[in-house]
Formats: sequence, C-alpha cells, structure tokens
Amino acid sequence: MKNDNLPGQGFFSRCFSGIENILMRTGLNTVKLMAAVMLGIFAGVRFILSEIADLFKWILNVIRWMIREATESVRQRNKKNKELQKAARKAKALGRKEYLTAVAEFLGSYLFGEGGVLYTAFNYVFPVVCFAFLVGVIRYGAGLRYGITVEYNGRDIGVIAQQSDYDTAEHEVRQRISWADDSEDIDLSAKFSLEMISESDRVLNARQLADRMLEASDEELTEAYGIYIDGDFIGAVKDAQPVQDALNENLLNYHVEGNVKDISYSSKIEYTNGIYLVNSVKSEEDTINMLTSAKTKKGVYVAQSGDTTVSVCQKYSMTDDDFSKLNPNADDEIYPGQVLNVYERESYLPIQYVLEAQVLSFLDYETIEVETSSLNVGTRALLVKGERGEKRSDIEITFVDGIERSRQTIASEITKEPVVEQIGIGTYAAKPESSSTVLTGSGQFGWPVDGGYISDTFISNRNHKGLDIAAPNGTNIYAGGDGIVIAAGWNSGGYGYFVEIDHLNGYQTVYAHMSSVFAVEGQEVTRGQLIGAVGTTGNSSGYHCHFEVRYQGVCLNPANFLNTVDLVYDDDDDDESAADGDE
Repeated sequence: MKNDNLPGQGFFSRCFSGIENILMRTGLNTVKLMAAVMLGIFAGVRFILSEIADLFKWILNVIRWMIREATESVRQRNKKNKELQKAARKAKALGRKEYLTAVAEFLGSYLFGEGGVLYTAFNYVFPVVCFAFLVGVIRYGAGLRYGITVEYNGRDIGVIAQQSDYDTAEHEVRQRISWADDSEDIDLSAKFSLEMISESDRVLNARQLADRMLEASDEELTEAYGIYIDGDFIGAVKDAQPVQDALNENLLNYHVEGNVKDISYSSKIEYTNGIYLVNSVKSEEDTINMLTSAKTKKGVYVAQSGDTTVSVCQKYSMTDDDFSKLNPNADDEIYPGQVLNVYERESYLPIQYVLEAQVLSFLDYETIEVETSSLNVGTRALLVKGERGEKRSDIEITFVDGIERSRQTIASEITKEPVVEQIGIGTYAAKPESSSTVLTGSGQFGWPVDGGYISDTFISNRNHKGLDIAAPNGTNIYAGGDGIVIAAGWNSGGYGYFVEIDHLNGYQTVYAHMSSVFAVEGQEVTRGQLIGAVGTTGNSSGYHCHFEVRYQGVCLNPANFLNTVDLVYDDDDDDESAADGDE
C-alpha cells in the first residue's frame, strides 16, 4: 500500500515546486525578451522601408516635374493649334475670304510662330550642328603635324622635331670637323621656320641632320663609321668590325687572377655610320693601336693598414728600384696614412672588372665593469676575458686598370660573436676589525663576519676543525660564497645554532654558535648574503663564529681560503676585545 506521508516528502515537493516556478518565470521572461527584440527588428525594417518608399516618391515627383517642364512648349503649341483651328471653322461660315485668312494664319503660326515646327527645329538642331562642327575642327587640328624646317648654307636640308635637335647636330658637326685645319672658318649658322608637314615628310634626328649639314658644306666628305668614346668623337674608320674584334680580343687576353666577373671597358664605345671628313678617317690598324695603347704616369697612394713595400709594388706593377727612386726617404716599414709616390698605368681605354672575394674581419669586444660580491670592496679583477668576434663578408671589388677603385659588401655573416670583457668591482664589505689580521689565502671565500678577529686557529692545541672569529653578540654573519643552504637551525652535537652551505663544487662551509639563524634550508645564497648573527650557543664559552671549510667532507684550514691583504680599512683602530671561546 502506498504511503503518501513519507518523512521529508513535503519538503522535496516544495523544492520541486519552487524550481518549477522559477523555470516557468525564466521561460516566460525569455519569451517576452525575444518578442520585444523581434518587434524592435520589425519596427526598424518598417522604418527603413517607409524611408525608401518616400525616396522613390520624391524621385517620381522630380521625374514628373521634368517631363512636365519638357512638354510644356508642346502643350502650349497644341492649345494654340486648337484655338486657330476653332477660329478657322468659325471663319468658314463667314465666307471664303475670312476662311482663307484664318487658314493662312494657322499655317504661319504652326510653321513659323513661337513653338512652331521651324522654331523648335532650330532650337534643337542648331546646337547639335555647332557641336559637330567643333568636334570636326578639333579632330582636324589634332591630325595636323608641325615641324621645324632647317635652312643651311642657302638650301633646305630637312625637318626636325625641335630646335634642341639642331643644337645636338651642331655639336656633332663640330666634333667631326675638328680634324680639319680650317674648321674654325666653317659657318654653322642656320635659319628655322615652323611649317605644317604631311605624313610623307621625314623628320630627321640629330645625327641625320649632322650628315645633311656636312653634305651641304664645301668639305671633302666620305661615308665611314665614326668612333665615339663616352659620346666624344675620336675619329672614323671605313670598317668598324676589325676594330671591335681587336678590342674584344684585348679583353679576352687580359690576365686577372681570382673569381672575376663583369670585365669590360670602363668607357662606352659606339660606332655610328655616317658622313665624315676624309681627313678624319684613319686606318683600322692605326685606330686599334691607339685604342689599345697605354702610358705610365706618376701618381700618389695613401698607405692602408697592412700595406708593405712588396704589396704596393705588386698593386702598381712596379719594381723595387722604381719604388726606391720615387720614395728615397721611405723606410722599409710603411705606416697607415703614409703618402707614397707610385707609377700608374693609364690606358687609352681602361679595362674595368669586378673581383668577387671573401674577407674575414674582426669585431672589437666591449669592456664593462660589473659589481660583484665575489671580490672584496676596493679590489678590481678580470672576471671574463674579452675576445674579438669574427665576421665573414662576401665583397665585390671594382678595379680599373688593375687599381682598386671601390668595394661593396654583398653579404656578411658573424661567425663568432665577440665576448664582452668583464672587470669585477668588489662589493663584499665584510673584513676583520683591524688590518693587523693578515691572511694570504686564495680568496675563494670571503671573511664571514662583519668585523671580529681570530681568537682560535685551525687544529691549534685541540684538533680544532675550523677558525674561531670573535665578535660582539649579534654581529652579522655572511655567506662566504655562492651556494645552497643544506642545513640551518639547531645542532645538538655542540654547534648550537648553525648554517651549512654547499657551494656545489665539492666545498662546504659551516657557521656555528649563532645567536640567530636567518637562512633556511634549501635557500640559494650568494657571497656576502646575511645568514645569521654571532652568538655563543652550543658548546661555546664566548661570543664568536666558528667557521669551517670542508672539501668532500674533509675539514681544511679556512685560512688557506681567506685573503685580507687587499682589503681597504678606514683606519687602524685598536682591536676591541670580545669574549672568545672554544667549541
């Protein structure tokens, strides 16, 4: 039989009922929110559509107004026609004469009146005709060609596009006639006129005009190939091919060691077929000899780092005797910046080439000062030795006639980074209270107490395992070196409160009989870091710090690891006595 009155059933029913009410209210509120959002969206769309409709209405009204304005004259004309037609019908009843008069009035108004056929046609057709005429004039003018006719020595010699072409042609003619003894008597003045030219008229360039000018002169001329070096005329030959072949062979036979590219003449050589003076034409052999000739002249050279007498002589293809004659006061040692006399080869056509090379350069290292507790105050020492870096560079060196003129770095790579040199500036301030305490050990560990003096040495007369440093109660005790605290707290074996540090190189240091311990086990400490305070806890008869140095568990004499020689003291105050005691 089902029991409806189980314990707690009413409580759970009320809970479920409350949750059901909350869910219903949440769902109802969600539906209301979604409905509000949808209504807002519909309102926005409705507003946009209404604005678009108003815009179309406005555009439609504008179109209607434009049509109405455009057809106003037609409607007025139709109205006028109807009135005239009505008048003609009335006049027909009055008689033939009145009717003919009315018809004539109707035809005159229809054809010639305001808004009539001819009037309307004139208003529309005339602007179109004028525009078409204007377009035709422009196209005709654009199709016309103009040129400058040159009159020289009493006759027209051709047409050029601009007067600067004549200036260039005049310069060209002056170069060609510079070989004639009477070249200064040749008159090169000309007259110019602007004329329309047809498609069949030929426009001359500057060199063609120069040929025409020479043909119009009284000089003895011939057709040949003019040779131009960097734009300057140096003579003419009947056949340019042997000259070009000889120059190409000269390049092929030019001896250069190394990885060479882009070997060529440093000057631009051009051959131009045209009309030249007869006495400017040379034989191909003489021209080749001239273009491949070279001479030696004196020059100066500023010595660079690494230069020697031998390297300078090799660079300029000189002998030792030549160098000595030119530089009688020069020593065997050449210093950078020294000005030296040399012989330079000067070719008529210098040969230029680019040599690809790889050079190794050095990068200077930087020197910085670093404060470090590994050194005592007032001391400086080299912590890291600086080393120069190395950089390998791919370069292109441009030579002209064997002499370096420029160099360009194409790519570079640092193959070895420079090592920064570090100079340590000591910051470790702990030292004995008096300069009379002299220890000459390695300095691997720092004096561990802020003051104090040695009250008992290593071993002494009782197999003492460390060094006792007496100091007033509470005096600071510092870590003698970098390491990790492997023990800190109370030692029941007689050390009292103590700290033991592992320096991770086989060495450990121990600081005993402290009044307070500030370091904790597992802590990383650095040289000079506060780890405790002087006391007399454990097996001790006076305030002091018992300091041990162990190597792989074996106690060593701490004095061998302490150095007080270079410490800086403000004064040499008398030692103040402090209660000392033993373990």
